[in-house]
Formats: sequence, C-alpha cells, structure tokens
Amino acid sequence: MKKIIIAMAMGVIVLVFSACGNPSESKEEEQSVTVNDDVLQNLAGEYAYVSDYGSGVNAEESSEELLDLFINGEIDAVDSTDLTSAFYITDLDMDSYSIGEKVDLDNDGENELVINGPYGGIYLDARNNKVYEFAAVDGTAIILSYTYYNGAIWIMYSNRSSAGFEFYHMEKFEGADNLVAEMNFGEEFDPNNAEAGIKYTLNETEISYDEYTELCSKIFAAEVNTN
Repeated sequence: MKKIIIAMAMGVIVLVFSACGNPSESKEEEQSVTVNDDVLQNLAGEYAYVSDYGSGVNAEESSEELLDLFINGEIDAVDSTDLTSAFYITDLDMDSYSIGEKVDLDNDGENELVINGPYGGIYLDARNNKVYEFAAVDGTAIILSYTYYNGAIWIMYSNRSSAGFEFYHMEKFEGADNLVAEMNFGEEFDPNNAEAGIKYTLNETEISYDEYTELCSKIFAAEVNTN
C-alpha cells in the first residue's frame, strides 16, 4: 500500500513540474516575440527612409527640414519639369550663388528657399518629401524675381534686353504645382513708326501711359531682386 502511495505521489510531482515548466517556456517565447515586434516597430518608425535619386529622407521631415537638408548637401533638388534631372548644392558654383531667405513664394503657408544668383538665381520648393526646383531661368536675358501684388506673392520674369523694349511676365501660385493666375505687361517703341511713340500693354490690351506707370509703381515698389 505504501509503495502504491509513493508511486502515485511521484507521478503527481512529475506532472506538477511538467506543468510548471511548459507555461514558463511559453511566457518566455511570448515575451521574446513581443520584444522583437516592438523593436521592429520602433526601427520602422525611426528609420523609415525613401531613396529617390540617391537621397535618404526621413518620412516625417517638414518642408523646412527638407530645405535645410538640401542646404547641408544631404539631399538633392529635382527639376519638376524633368524628374530624371537633379542636382546637389555642391553642383552650384557658390562663388556665384548664395543661400537666400526662406519665404512663402507660392502662397501655400509654407516657405520656399531662395538661392540668390545669376539671372535671379533659383527658387526651391519642398513637397511630397522631396525638394523641387520651383523657378529658375536658363541663362537668357530674362531676370527672375518676385513681388507682392494684390495681397499675394507673384513670381516675375523681366526682359529688358534692348532699348525701347520692356516685357514682364508674372505668375501667382497656390501651391508650387498649382498656377492660378498670370499677367503680362510691357512697353515697346516701334522704330519703324516713330510718330506712334511707345505702346503700353497689359495682357495684350493697349493701355495709357498713366495706367502703365501706376501699375508699374505698385509692382516694382514691392519687387525683391534675387541676383
């Protein structure tokens, strides 16, 4: 009888130790999985990068931070008209260019970056986690600048390439990829008809000298040159 009782007791002890051992191993496995998942999630959040055109940009970067990354040479700027074309700040001759101000050139509440330089330099916009070339000229007689007019900022292209001729083209944006208004104005002297004098136009409609000078006084008084 004692042998039977002892045998039964030993069996119970084995079962107890077996039962105690398995849950412990299971908990350790669960904890290990939980830790690994947390680490992966943290890594995914902290090191979520995109790598377009060789650039590494954190997915949470603001437009200001993206522009600073470009200034520091860490990312490139993409030509918005040719997405296969990009350049770094080190590609620019900084003897001719300089870092200008940050200002909301496209009226969307976020600043763009002005790089002062020849023919008015380059204006850069940050959106969709990239930096884009927003406005520039290609080395012609046209000069890039911007001005405040009718409560908004307008990008202006000026052509004063010859005597007796001036032409200006202005663009207003609401977001760098959303052109909402354009305006053309200028003056021209016809050398073949001296008696006609100088012709003044606004959006291809002829206007008087007084109207033209009033318009120019408003626009040029607020113009910011970025040469």
